[in-house]
Amino acid sequence: MLSLSSATELAHGNDRAVYRHPDHVDRCIKVARFPERGSEQNAREKAYFERLTSRGMSDWRYVPAYHGTLQTDRGEGLIFGLVCDAGGGLSQTVREWRNRGETSWLESVAFRDELARLYRYLRENWIVPSDINDRNIVCQRRADGSIRLWLIDGISNPDFLPLANVWPWFARQKIDRRMARFFGKLIGYGLLPATSRKSILASVK
Repeated sequence: MLSLSSATELAHGNDRAVYRHPDHVDRCIKVARFPERGSEQNAREKAYFERLTSRGMSDWRYVPAYHGTLQTDRGEGLIFGLVCDAGGGLSQTVREWRNRGETSWLESVAFRDELARLYRYLRENWIVPSDINDRNIVCQRRADGSIRLWLIDGISNPDFLPLANVWPWFARQKIDRRMARFFGKLIGYGLLPATSRKSILASVK
């Protein structure tokens, strides 16, 4: 059993906390924030990512790689790759960039092109985001000066009859709807021209 008592907490939400893996600096561990209650989100995400790996998923370019589970002193933890900038610092979310007023790239054509690449990746691999917003997409500064978007959370399909887990057509319909809603939020933030939503959706399908 791994103790997280001395591990660095990176973030937490209502249901879960995220710690840097004490033995692998390039990985993180997601655990229940309140171990006595467990974590429905962890259970859903575990089932979903184990299904992804069982069908041979190996392309982890825009979603952190899943490395299985381990037992901790806060219950079962899910292990994922940790997205860091080229300089070694933790990559920051779109919301954190917005809050700092660092919006020049977020308002650029390069950002829109990267959104399209993320969207295309999700469709090609039929990875369904249960939630996509400016808090769970991070902007990774890379060594070549480019910036990559990563969807780091909110990936699962909680449907009672999860057809999108077994048929790509259903998965892509869900992805299209979720991305269209996310683009609408970006328009509301002033980060995406209204005309770009339709053009990105059309270019990827």
